[in-house]
Amino acid sequence: MRWVLGVLLAGCASSALAGAWTIERGETRTYVTSTFTYGDHGFDENGDLVTVPEYQKMTLSAALEYGLRPWLTAVVAGELTDESIETEVSPTLIAPQSQTFASVAGGARVRLYQGPFWVASTQITALSGGFTTAGDGKPSDGPAVEIRALGGVSGTVLGKPVYADAQAAYRKRFDADQPDEVKLDLTVGAKVLPKWDVIAQSFSTFEVGGDASHHKLSAMVVRQVTENLRVGVGGIATVAGRSAVQELGGHVDFWWVMPKKKPVAVAEAEARLAAHTAEQKSLQSIFK
Repeated sequence: MRWVLGVLLAGCASSALAGAWTIERGETRTYVTSTFTYGDHGFDENGDLVTVPEYQKMTLSAALEYGLRPWLTAVVAGELTDESIETEVSPTLIAPQSQTFASVAGGARVRLYQGPFWVASTQITALSGGFTTAGDGKPSDGPAVEIRALGGVSGTVLGKPVYADAQAAYRKRFDADQPDEVKLDLTVGAKVLPKWDVIAQSFSTFEVGGDASHHKLSAMVVRQVTENLRVGVGGIATVAGRSAVQELGGHVDFWWVMPKKKPVAVAEAEARLAAHTAEQKSLQSIFK
């Protein structure tokens, strides 16, 4: 399932970036995503599209996953977000007001069961929430803990490798004034060419005990540049929601796989065995 691990991306740093699969012990995966979105419309409390002040957001996120055991993967992530909203400065002046927030997260993903074509796992993550350089918290994004259930399948359709991943999460906020959230994320992808994948994703967030929600769709193409490096380019849009901005934009993704390093003695032994095998095959061809 290594080719599945190489292209499954959950879209944000705090999510399970390799999907439901865990990675090999000693292996490291690094993910970097840059996203820009814009919106001048939003969804009101009834879900109707209305005009809102111009909104722009630039996000740079990074995450690192490390295989502690074949069934256990550690996850750490960070995110830097710059938001700009048109604000009335005076009765005759409207100007963009910008704020920058950072956040960090850490947790672990545990594989519960793996069959020939599917896997089930769970992930627990602690999130700092957004904060400024002065230490002020971001409204509606305070500290939280999240538990996530993940399931993934892979197979072949019309001779092409395909894969799907489904995740459901409950995010518990520590601030009593901020509502908890339920998240549902879906991913479907296919390897259309030996080094090219196409991926479609959906991300839904529901406010617990409230009316706010949003539903985003994303599509991207992924190119395997080297054995270890993959690059993805895609678009993202908020297609429905309540009390939410309709964001439209794109993202560029880079992820790097650093395989487990073999001990020098093992690597040398494997090299000697390969050389010996090649020599035996050449002798066999001579005496045929």
